[in-house]
Amino acid sequence: MKKISLFLLLAVAVFVYGCATGSSTPDTTTTTSSTTTSTGGAVKHNLTNLFFLHHSTGAGLINEGNMRDYINSYNSSHGTSFAFWDHGYNADGLTDPSGDSTGTSYDIPGDNTDPDGLFTLWTTANSARTSIMSNHQVIAFKSCFPNSAISDAAILQQYKDWYLAMRNYFDQHSEKLFVVISTPPLTPLETNITEAANARAFANWLKSSTYLSGHPNMVCFDLFNYLAKANDGSAGANMLKLEYRGSDPNDSHPNALANQTVGPIFAQFLIDSAKNY
Repeated sequence: MKKISLFLLLAVAVFVYGCATGSSTPDTTTTTSSTTTSTGGAVKHNLTNLFFLHHSTGAGLINEGNMRDYINSYNSSHGTSFAFWDHGYNADGLTDPSGDSTGTSYDIPGDNTDPDGLFTLWTTANSARTSIMSNHQVIAFKSCFPNSAISDAAILQQYKDWYLAMRNYFDQHSEKLFVVISTPPLTPLETNITEAANARAFANWLKSSTYLSGHPNMVCFDLFNYLAKANDGSAGANMLKLEYRGSDPNDSHPNALANQTVGPIFAQFLIDSAKNY
């Protein structure tokens, strides 16, 4: 009888302990590592290292758009620690979050950030890709305005094919967030109605669900749309806005007003994209 009583007491104790530990499990669990946080089943990657690969137009956004000052101010007012790095031409190399040259170049293949160059960068094994992937978390990249001279449907399709191939690589690296950027528009003297319409079509495709849906580690910053005149059928439609042009009508570099307007928007986009992923 004593043995039975002892057994019953043990059984009750086990039952009570099991119920207590089970009922104490919270509805929302948080597991933190160096890269990810899981809250209620949603994974947050805690990305703070922002990187931008560009040439001259990108340099205008950064410098005249005061992107580093914007990000530093955001950090100060929000208690965050976003760090913005950028890489221009190979001769310029990598610039650190303080705006100082590191003296290091990632040696982008062929110094080429045109769509075919980006295709080579992301779809082949090369030291530049290794360096970018090893050192950065949010990776933004763009081609410059000459690539908005898309003369026909065949070239437009080739651009899409290259970016689809890049996407295949990005899909293998969910620990990173990739920011594709549409190419900036050209001035009227550097393009025509057909090329400009095709450039708009490419920009629209890059930000479309056709390209992005099902690929959560990819977002698009539509630089083209911020800089181009609306697709309204008027003269200059889909070309660099008049107020964003410089004094040389043959130069498609956006002017200081364009950079001062769009630079902070791009900086906030990088921050928001990092926070949301």
